[in-house]
Amino acid sequence: MGKDSFALMTGLFTATLVIAIVAIINWLSNDQRQTHTYVAATRDSVTGLKAGSTVFYRGIDVGKVSAVHFDTDDPGLIVVPMEVDSAVRFTRGVFATLELQGVTGLTRIALKDSGDDPETLPSGDDPDTHIPIRPSLIDRLSDTGEDTVKETRELVLRLNQLLDKNNIHQMKQILINIESATGRFNTLQNSADRALTQVPALTADARRSLSDVKELTDEFKQLSRQMRQELTALSRQSGELMQTGTSVGQQLLQTTMPRANALMQQMQVTIHRFDRVVTMLETDPQAFLLGAEPLPRGPGEPGFKAAQ
Repeated sequence: MGKDSFALMTGLFTATLVIAIVAIINWLSNDQRQTHTYVAATRDSVTGLKAGSTVFYRGIDVGKVSAVHFDTDDPGLIVVPMEVDSAVRFTRGVFATLELQGVTGLTRIALKDSGDDPETLPSGDDPDTHIPIRPSLIDRLSDTGEDTVKETRELVLRLNQLLDKNNIHQMKQILINIESATGRFNTLQNSADRALTQVPALTADARRSLSDVKELTDEFKQLSRQMRQELTALSRQSGELMQTGTSVGQQLLQTTMPRANALMQQMQVTIHRFDRVVTMLETDPQAFLLGAEPLPRGPGEPGFKAAQ
């Protein structure tokens, strides 16, 4: 009887322990937190993301991914429903990125807020409330790497085209010309150095020239002052001469000219009379000694005789 009681107690303890373990496992496996459903969406690849992946918001574990599938209305769109702690509130500026979890190859969702839109984001699977999944840093680096590889390939092709035989020959010729130009530049530099050694002497000559120019300028200033004084005196004399000329002209017009006109008239009368005397001498020289014959009587005068 004692052995049976011990076996019974052992069985009851074992059963109780199994039930307790199952209850604890069930409790640990089921999150008892109150959650809201949010949906993330993308048209890119979500490699490594699966149901049960952790959802982080600003580095804090806030929920789990409940599923990953294509949208029934838009087959090109991948939707990722998430169960997020109800105590967490998102704004419409929230977005998601995919992050690798160590070396497992699995990914998790990292939610961040850009702060562009402070309006509260409601939960649910409405397309207007979908959280966009943006490319991660690795994805951007991958895309950039592909572009870099393409650009590098194009650069290599261009270098191959650039470094053909003709271009290499031309580059050698350019290097030879550069070397020659360098030698000429050295020669020019030596000439410049010699010229610079003569600069002090040229400077002294320039200073002497400037001194001579200064003396010449002083003499020119003195000569200018003398000329200005002489021009002033000449201007006064010219004014006096113009006044004298004006008075002489007035006297000439008012007195001398009328007298000269009268004298000219008398000379004209005298010359007319002299012409008459000369004409008489030429026609009748005896008249100069005997006197002029009386003129014949005219009609109506005493002693007038008509011609027979």
